[in-house]
Amino acid sequence: MPGNRNGRCCRFACWRPLARCCLLLVVFALPVAVFAQLVPSGQTVPFKLHDGYLMIVQTTVNGAGPFSFLVDTGTTRTVIDPALAGQLQAPVVGEVALTGALHQRQDKLVLLKELRLGEASVSGPGAVVDKIARQKLLAPGIRGVLGEDFLSRFDILIDYKHRSLCFGGAPPVGERYRFETIGQYRGDPTTNRLLIAVEIAEIGPKKMQLDTGARVLELFLPSETSRSTLPWTSLMANGSSANSPAISSNTTIRIGTTTVRGLDVLQSRRVLAFDAAGLLPAAIFDRIYISHSGGFVVLNPPE
Repeated sequence: MPGNRNGRCCRFACWRPLARCCLLLVVFALPVAVFAQLVPSGQTVPFKLHDGYLMIVQTTVNGAGPFSFLVDTGTTRTVIDPALAGQLQAPVVGEVALTGALHQRQDKLVLLKELRLGEASVSGPGAVVDKIARQKLLAPGIRGVLGEDFLSRFDILIDYKHRSLCFGGAPPVGERYRFETIGQYRGDPTTNRLLIAVEIAEIGPKKMQLDTGARVLELFLPSETSRSTLPWTSLMANGSSANSPAISSNTTIRIGTTTVRGLDVLQSRRVLAFDAAGLLPAAIFDRIYISHSGGFVVLNPPE
C-alpha cells in the first residue's frame, strides 16, 4: 500500500552528524540469563514523539523510576548512563566493544534485576553503561536506550499516529515481509538486528536496518575505494568537506508491494563498516507491526 510521510520526518532540510542515535553494539562478554514476562494481549504503552521520529518512553529499572528511555530498534543492546548505573548499584559482569559511526571503545556491562515497560518486562538483562552523549543531545533528559535485546522478546505494533506501542495480540492484516536478525560486522556475526530488503529507485535492492533511531534514509560507503552508488548528476551537500554527505530528494522506495515516495536519501561519504547497506527510518510509516516471534513485519497495517 502506498505511503508518504513528508509531513513528519522524510524531508531532510539540514543534515546533522547527530541524525543517528546509535549505530551498532558488538558485544563480547559473559552471557547473562534473561527471562521475558508474557504481557496481556493488546497491552498499550504511550510514547512521546520527539523531533518527529524519536520515541521516548517511561521505563522502570529494578523497581525504580520511571526513567525516560529511547526506543531504538537499531541498537542491539540496552544502554544506561553511568549515573543511573551508580544509582541502581548494578554489578559489573563484563565488558563490551561499543562500535559507533566514528569510534570503537570498551564499555562496562552491568546486570539488572528487571527492566519493565508497562506490563512488558525482562528479568536479569544486561545493560551497557555509556554516557550516551549524542543521544542526550537529540533527546535531552533520557537516562538510557531500550535496544533490540529487550524489544526482540515481544511482538510490537508501533503506532506513530496515536503515539503508542502495543504489545502482543494477533498479527494485523497486511503483507508480511521477512527480516534477518543476524548480520556480519568485519567478519563477526551481529545479533538482534532487523535487516530488511528495500528496493531504492534508480539504485536497486539494498539490505537495510529498520531503525526507529534514524531520521533519514541513509546509505553507507563500504570501503575506502567505494564511490557513491547514487546515480545523481548533481549532488547537493552540506558544506565542502570531503566527508559532507550527498543528498537526493523525492526518492521512491519499495518493500514488496509497499511504496513510499518523496523521501530524502543521504549518501554518507564516510567509510563505515556496518552489517547493512544503510538505515531505513521506521518513522516514514504510520504504523509498523514487528513480529519478533515470526520474523516478519507488516507495514502500515489498517487500524
